[in-house]
Amino acid sequence: MFGALQSFGKLVSTTAYYCSAGSALRLNGKQLIFPNNRAKYTPRMSSGTATTKEAGTTTTTTTTEYSIAFVTTPDINASNKLARGLVEKKLVACVNIIPGLTSIYEWEGKINEDPEYLLMLKTRTCRMEEVIRFVRENHPYSVAEVISVPIASGNAPYLEWIGKIVPQSGHPN
Repeated sequence: MFGALQSFGKLVSTTAYYCSAGSALRLNGKQLIFPNNRAKYTPRMSSGTATTKEAGTTTTTTTTEYSIAFVTTPDINASNKLARGLVEKKLVACVNIIPGLTSIYEWEGKINEDPEYLLMLKTRTCRMEEVIRFVRENHPYSVAEVISVPIASGNAPYLEWIGKIVPQSGHPN
């Protein structure tokens, strides 16, 4: 799990948010420290490429072809229903269901604090409108959280796997 969060920290560091080496992140009440990072990043959030150099290898990936999306849900049943539906319809390649979140937010003039689940979806950027539509049509909340960020760089074989699982809109695999 730390490796996944370390990768998440790398993703965050390539967007407008920055999680620098030696910084900390809290998840499920536990503090995680991001150690000094061995990788050197050249991120670009526009179309083009991003290059990651680590341990003598170079992987170049298209910066906007794939995205990670986040969806919150009230319980495990809603999480499983959405996750299975998204994967079965080939709108996403994978959904991680992360329990134990606490969300604090304002709704209808009142401050609320509720336990929630976080879904982390991996998909093609070109399929995000369909992902949003599916979640809105199948989510128990009247206003479902669906937000996404492009993947600036990543493990090329993993990104290729996302591309094999999730067809481009209108193109069967």
